[in-house]
Amino acid sequence: MSIYTRYEPHRKKKSKGPWVIFFLLCILFFLGYTYRKEIYFLFAKDQSVRAEKTKEKIIELWKSQNLKEKDIEDFQSIAQTYSEKDPKDPVAFHLISRSLFWTLYNLGIHFDASSLILHLGSDFSEMIGQSQLADSTLDKMFWSARKSEALTNSDYTDFENNRLLLFLCETHRSVKRPSALISEYGNIKTDSLSPELLPVYFWLLTYNTMQAGDAQGLEKIIASSKDPNFKGGIQFSPREENFLLGLGKFYKKDYVGALSLLRSVKTNIPDRITETAILTEATIFHLQNLTQKGIDLLEEYYNETGKKNSEIPNIIKKMILERPSAKTKIILGTE
Repeated sequence: MSIYTRYEPHRKKKSKGPWVIFFLLCILFFLGYTYRKEIYFLFAKDQSVRAEKTKEKIIELWKSQNLKEKDIEDFQSIAQTYSEKDPKDPVAFHLISRSLFWTLYNLGIHFDASSLILHLGSDFSEMIGQSQLADSTLDKMFWSARKSEALTNSDYTDFENNRLLLFLCETHRSVKRPSALISEYGNIKTDSLSPELLPVYFWLLTYNTMQAGDAQGLEKIIASSKDPNFKGGIQFSPREENFLLGLGKFYKKDYVGALSLLRSVKTNIPDRITETAILTEATIFHLQNLTQKGIDLLEEYYNETGKKNSEIPNIIKKMILERPSAKTKIILGTE
């Protein structure tokens, strides 16, 4: 009698190893993503050293006129990382503000003699222009520099540079009077300023001194610019000097002195100095109840220059509103 045995081959149990590895990898990925900054900081080099080296590199690129937008973006990224690793280090927040200064430079906002003369008779906002990026950049600069100041227990290498950036931002904010800004920042130690910020300081000091109507202060600034050892980066011609002093006397309400100086800088070429001198002279006439004389001066200049400055009719219109007896040959708008 045959006996049949049931044969069943041995079935090897499936290994759970791959699933365990996959599960562990998922956990590691999750932890790596969650704590990515901490891990980066753990293995990254000293951020302060890296940020300082990048700052010096930017200055050298500026000197050689090879500074590119990518260089500025890299500096901003490194400064931001530095502040995140050391949130109580004042240097980190100064470097954020410093990197944002270069954004202004990249936007074409330069603090030189030409821009100073061009904007002396106007609000600082005209210097910045209508760019929202410039406005937001200056706002971020201000709060970063202010935080650096708040965290400072003692002076650090860039302490005076940080004060300079605050001077710039405070001028833009227009919250404090020019005389108050001069009092607060006029004693910045220029020998501690970085070379790219020296012209900015001289620019801001001249602008605010003029706005404050401090003719004596302007004379001191002009005299210092003639010093052979002057490193402010801004020089004035004799005509520009008289223009500066004339505007300073105007803001001080020394109208007789202002008229004498402003008339001396006018030329037959309708450049910015000539135009500002004429507009200021007409304003002085208006303030002295000689409105008709001021309007006649503006009309003559307006016609001689081909009616290019559309602001002149608006100025005349305002003068007539305040002095209804005055007349004009220019057709004014009804608005």
